[in-house]
Amino acid sequence: MYHNAKLLMRLRSLLLATALLALPAIASAEQQTVLNLADQTEQAQWNTIGLASVAPLSNGIHIVTGNTGTLSRPLTLPYGIDVVTLHYTSPRGASLAFIWHSQGDPSEKYLQIPITLQPSRTSTSIVVDLSAVGGWDPHAAAIGFQLQPGTDIILHDLELQGWSVRESLVEAVKCFWTFDGLKAHSINFFWGPLLCSTPVSRENLYRHQPPIAHSAMRVVYALLLVSTAIIAFRAWRKHDGNVRKRILAGSAALILVFWIVLDIRMGAELIATWSYDVRSYLQQPMGKRTFRTIGFLPDFALATQGILMDQPRYVFITPTTDTFMNFMRYQTYPSLPVTPEEELALSAAKGSGATIWLVYGRPDLTTGSDGRIVENGIPISPSGSLVHQFAEGIFVFRAGSQSSSSSSPTQ
Repeated sequence: MYHNAKLLMRLRSLLLATALLALPAIASAEQQTVLNLADQTEQAQWNTIGLASVAPLSNGIHIVTGNTGTLSRPLTLPYGIDVVTLHYTSPRGASLAFIWHSQGDPSEKYLQIPITLQPSRTSTSIVVDLSAVGGWDPHAAAIGFQLQPGTDIILHDLELQGWSVRESLVEAVKCFWTFDGLKAHSINFFWGPLLCSTPVSRENLYRHQPPIAHSAMRVVYALLLVSTAIIAFRAWRKHDGNVRKRILAGSAALILVFWIVLDIRMGAELIATWSYDVRSYLQQPMGKRTFRTIGFLPDFALATQGILMDQPRYVFITPTTDTFMNFMRYQTYPSLPVTPEEELALSAAKGSGATIWLVYGRPDLTTGSDGRIVENGIPISPSGSLVHQFAEGIFVFRAGSQSSSSSSPTQ
């Protein structure tokens, strides 16, 4: 009884000490600094090299480059930077490099990562997750940009964000339980549990292939190794002749615990995938069903099988030509889908063109007044008529037909 009470007292003391040690990390939450480039005081902090045209504006600085140049400023912050958000305006877009200088490095040494800015005539932003970049120094002594020739950009401001140790650990746990979306490779494998340290990393975890993150198995193997070493050391200290038995039993129990946790994690991902299919496809009525990354395509293929029965080939226009085309090739066999480019070559060689044109997931395509499918103002099909429109960007077109068209959106 006394032994149990003594053990409880030790545990209480350990928990109290742990709580006291954790207080600084708990108190240190997400921190953010905004460098407003419209402010004259902030503008004075930035140094330019090789930039001839740098004009201050009321909402930032306007830079037009004729050659490669750099824009940088010294930096002193009491916290580490994990994420940089740049707000900019650039009519043509630009290719930049985010650069940084670490404390103690030679003054001319800068590391960099490439950034591609999308064209925008209004203020927009790009988020750079530096926590996943090798070589990044969270306490960099200077940051900036290297600009390529032909750049035309207005820089409005930079947001510098950092997270505490506690928040990073919480994000690592959340990241462990974050599942990959349904993609083509999901039929063969999942990436498995990954680790990241910021909400931005977790949000963008599977937008890159492969993901920009560390495998959680590194931590699992390290914990297994350290825990096994502790079990072996404790068994060796007892000197009771059962050292081998204790090590084997303890190691087996440890492996079983990790196995169960990983099995729950991967089983949960499989269940999440299955439940998504049930909600979005199996439980939906015909015409409302969507299947993973191909959306409404299964119902679209089923609805068009009748009109394709006597067609040796048809033109199929989609956002992508791999998954969508392969799916339709299987669903409509022996009628084969071809791209507009393939149809042009086939009609020239055989002297006759495809009659049916199917358009899926292309809201940018319309039919013009002359009865042709138009893309960016340019006709891409022979004259014909709209047979049936399922929804915007999803329709059946018959070349050379003068029959009346119909429209009945199903989504």
